[in-house]
Amino acid sequence: MENAGVLDVAGFVDLVGLADSAWKAILEIVLATPAHTDLSIPKFDVPHPSIVDGFVKHLGDLSGQMRNYRFPLPDGREFHVKEYAENFMAHWDNISAIRNPVGHLLQDAPYWMRAGVLQAASLAVIRNLWHHTKTKRRLKTARKK
Repeated sequence: MENAGVLDVAGFVDLVGLADSAWKAILEIVLATPAHTDLSIPKFDVPHPSIVDGFVKHLGDLSGQMRNYRFPLPDGREFHVKEYAENFMAHWDNISAIRNPVGHLLQDAPYWMRAGVLQAASLAVIRNLWHHTKTKRRLKTARKK
């Protein structure tokens, strides 16, 4: 069910298995918005995700949140809730980080892939320079003998 319209969101939400009615209502609102559009929820309005069946404590980007909770959806998308001191921020991701981590990084968090590639390239350059310097020292020591 790609890009569920407003009319079929309610029916879809009934299929996802989210038992808590407050979170179910929030999921319905979130799914009616574009991906990654955060909705702010005061903490006292909903039960904590850690006590709601289906939410999984998981990793997330470093944007000041205390914790991340994810709820995989049957169509491969994911309901993502970030916990802050005073509120929760919720949005949906195109691809579930729990079920398809690489797909999620490519589609929903490409900046992490770029950062990883940049780090890997930097590490390769440093390793190459270190190896080159070490080899040069060995040759220099061998010539002195």
